[in-house]
Amino acid sequence: MGVMAGLSNEQQENVWALWAKGESFRLIARTIGVSQTPVRTLLRRHGGVKPPPRARNRRHLSLSEREEISRGLAAGLSCRVIAARLGRHHTSISREVARHGGPGTYRAASADAGAWRNARRPKPSRLHRDPALSSLVAAKLERGWSPTQIAHWLRREQQDSLSHESIYHALYTGQIRAPRQGSLLRSGRSLRHARVAKPRQRRGVLRNMTSIHDRPASVEDRAEVGHWEGDLIMGQRPSAVATLVERSTRLVRVVALPDGYKADAVRDALIENLADMPPQFRRSLTWDRGREMAFHDQVTHALGMQVFFCDARSPWQRGTNENTNRLLRQYLAKNADLRSFTQTDLDTIATRINERPRKVLGWASSHDAFTDSLNTINGALTG
Repeated sequence: MGVMAGLSNEQQENVWALWAKGESFRLIARTIGVSQTPVRTLLRRHGGVKPPPRARNRRHLSLSEREEISRGLAAGLSCRVIAARLGRHHTSISREVARHGGPGTYRAASADAGAWRNARRPKPSRLHRDPALSSLVAAKLERGWSPTQIAHWLRREQQDSLSHESIYHALYTGQIRAPRQGSLLRSGRSLRHARVAKPRQRRGVLRNMTSIHDRPASVEDRAEVGHWEGDLIMGQRPSAVATLVERSTRLVRVVALPDGYKADAVRDALIENLADMPPQFRRSLTWDRGREMAFHDQVTHALGMQVFFCDARSPWQRGTNENTNRLLRQYLAKNADLRSFTQTDLDTIATRINERPRKVLGWASSHDAFTDSLNTINGALTG
């Protein structure tokens, strides 16, 4: 690996090991006994992604083969004879000798060291070589698309095989730059970070809850449209918004809470927001055990939606909503006053997400999937 950013090979390995555990710059620097500067330099140079260890290509000449060349030249043998002994083409041997000083000065050790040093040149990435493709990818990122969505869109629409990892690497290493301050990734990250589990929070106990384990099979298998998952996204206290996602089509709705997130405000906002949906699309709602749903029975009465509740400390049981909330954080920051967002603003944010291609939908959008379901139901009713 070699000395880089003032760090020895052993120190670099320790940096990568600690980074993979999700440790901070400060803790990594303190652990290995250096300042934060070389740690930051190393990680940012590679975008937070540990480079693969260098290895020799089997097709290239080895040190032992170079020693055989050196001995052959000292014995006065021609490049053709040496090549025959090594099982190599004679032009490979003649170029090797010419590249490293000629027959009179060729030395195996220096030739091998020089070849290893010259092979270090990095190959420019495809996005670096193709400005038009780079601009297209940057434009999609500006619209809030993820690298995975862009890669599949390119494969489907332009028969292009650019991988999502190539896009991530180009972003993390600065080959694609944001035209404005910040990152083009929805997460806002400029480095790849390790995934570290966060401690779960305890929530209050509600009355008359119906357990998620009592949900019918039609909810579990996602075959039926109209089953929703919901939660709150918190901003600068005491601001929040409610988020809803339909389990089958992954359609997103974001509900303004201008009056706060107490139970009565959440009840009224959900009823008002979902009242315009056809009854066939208001079958059930799954929520966690937050106190904001204390009036869940009134939501059920007003909308005809049975409300189910997850187990304690089990947000993964409404994983579709959890994933959606991560997407929404691009627009609804934790330190923002979410009361400043009007319902029109939140509808615009939901539309941007609903119009993105989704892997789980075969790279169709949630908007298209929901519209197809709506047309199917309307056709059945009028047919």
